Amino acid sequence: MKKYVVLTVFAVLALAACLSFGKLAVYEAGKWEGSGAGYNGAIRVVVETDTTSIIDINVLPHNEDALIGGEALREMKEYVLETDSTDVDAISGATQTCDGFIQAVDDALSKARIKK
Repeated sequence: MKKYVVLTVFAVLALAACLSFGKLAVYEAGKWEGSGAGYNGAIRVVVETDTTSIIDINVLPHNEDALIGGEALREMKEYVLETDSTDVDAISGATQTCDGFIQAVDDALSKARIKK
């Protein structure tokens, strides 16, 4: 019986080790500022990363329309955080705002990426 417990523990540890190596470091951990061209001017963001993913995005004050652009920015932030990627579709009716947001996040991530 002890033999099976030891083997099970060993298998679980081996699996955990494999999973921890699944995502290699892509970013330097920290907060990174980026900007992009929105509908009514620059959109600036601060993107927080750990070594493998986007943790949070803070949209800095902007000149986008509060109702349309503001809502689009909130939704885009959620999409990017959910997918851990800027490869998301723009929101219809706010394409320029969405494109500016993606440019800003990509700009910040370009600063966070580990240089090889």
